[in-house]
Amino acid sequence: MDAVGLTHAQVHQIVGWYSLHLLTVALCLLFAYGVAWLLAVCHRKGVLQGVLMSVLLCGAVLVASWYGIARLPHELLVIEAGYIVLATLTVGAIVGGLYDKLVLPSH
Repeated sequence: MDAVGLTHAQVHQIVGWYSLHLLTVALCLLFAYGVAWLLAVCHRKGVLQGVLMSVLLCGAVLVASWYGIARLPHELLVIEAGYIVLATLTVGAIVGGLYDKLVLPSH
């Protein structure tokens, strides 16, 4: 800490910032795994199927967490909704499009 000129409070704040980002990355990976699992269970593959499964899973997550989302201010809700839609479509397209390379075949 002395070498970089940071106080203990500053380091604690930086760790707090990074822990939130690591949690976000972990949740995104868990969501992608869920989409891949749904595709495997339903025996589907392809970009469109990945997007549809991603939207289905996102809908289930949003319904489960509706109480916390409904209390957000309108401006923040719009930003968060845009982020969620973009992330959902991106994850679904990637997992569905790369299904043969990402999901191991069952024997």
